[in-house]
Amino acid sequence: MERLEVHGFRNLADTQLRPHPHLNVVTGPNGAGKTSLLEAIYFLSRVRSFRTRQNDRLIGWGAEEARVVAVRGHDRLGAARTPGHTRLRLNGADAHTRSALAARLPVQLMNTEHQRLLLDGPRVRRQFLDWGTFHLEPDYRELAQRYQHALRQRNAALRVGDRRSEQAWTPVLIRCAAAVDVARQRFIEALRPIWSEFARQWLGLESLELRYYRGAAAELPWERVLDEQLERDRTAGFTHRGPHRADLILSRDRIPAADALSRGQQKLLVVALLIAEVKLWSRQGLTPVLLIDDLPAELDPAHLHTVLDTVTGDPTQVFLTAIDGAALPTDLPPGQWYQVCEGRVSAMV
Repeated sequence: MERLEVHGFRNLADTQLRPHPHLNVVTGPNGAGKTSLLEAIYFLSRVRSFRTRQNDRLIGWGAEEARVVAVRGHDRLGAARTPGHTRLRLNGADAHTRSALAARLPVQLMNTEHQRLLLDGPRVRRQFLDWGTFHLEPDYRELAQRYQHALRQRNAALRVGDRRSEQAWTPVLIRCAAAVDVARQRFIEALRPIWSEFARQWLGLESLELRYYRGAAAELPWERVLDEQLERDRTAGFTHRGPHRADLILSRDRIPAADALSRGQQKLLVVALLIAEVKLWSRQGLTPVLLIDDLPAELDPAHLHTVLDTVTGDPTQVFLTAIDGAALPTDLPPGQWYQVCEGRVSAMV
């Protein structure tokens, strides 16, 4: 981003920034607005918050709307939230899909909640899979939408016992499942060696594994999977197997990482996964933005230095927050430093 404007967003005063193309460090006390600045960038990319499911809460006290605008290369992106409604803009015209902004502003977030990727249920990891695959596979969004539509139609037929509709939608579901599955597998195959190298270097452990579970036995074609589950699906009224049940398995010696590793090791394992995705995007010609919220609170100084050295070794644009800049390594590359005080963001000379 060459320019960022934030208006009426959370506790932030109206802000106009010209971020550094590589490293941006944002310091300030708790509650000053550091995380809100990262949240504004995240909202512009994903059209949602990482702190709340209610986007109306993004609107600052007394403001009519929360609005974020960025200039990036030849594109001008905008997202505004008024009560009950979000409006997206791209290059002076309304954008009708979230993917229009997301494709132009790939954002990755690392914060105190990132360990949920390992400890929470499969749904969180499927979101990671979908977000990563979307940025590498041009047709993935349409494939995933077709799969979800076919799944809803088949489930509706199963619930009411409509055999004709069920039999009509099953072949469609099979074709879509195969396409989604292949796209996700390509993403994981590309991601795995990058993640594996980071994880091995940072944790000093062997036998770490990243596996994709596709939502059914790996060796069976989807037609056979659905055929074997048919009576069970009809009895329950929904489809038991498919990409909607996929998962990402992180383990050591086939033992789930949540059981085999300490909490500190788990944090590093997930950080390696998130940074590996950013590295993969960059290698594929994308220009991701990495948002890192208060990493000094999560990692010890030695690992903090290692991770930040890895992050800043590429030309990825980084926004890094910290309560105290003194907690960060002293050998960070040149960049722009900002201070946030009571919602006001000021560039530090």
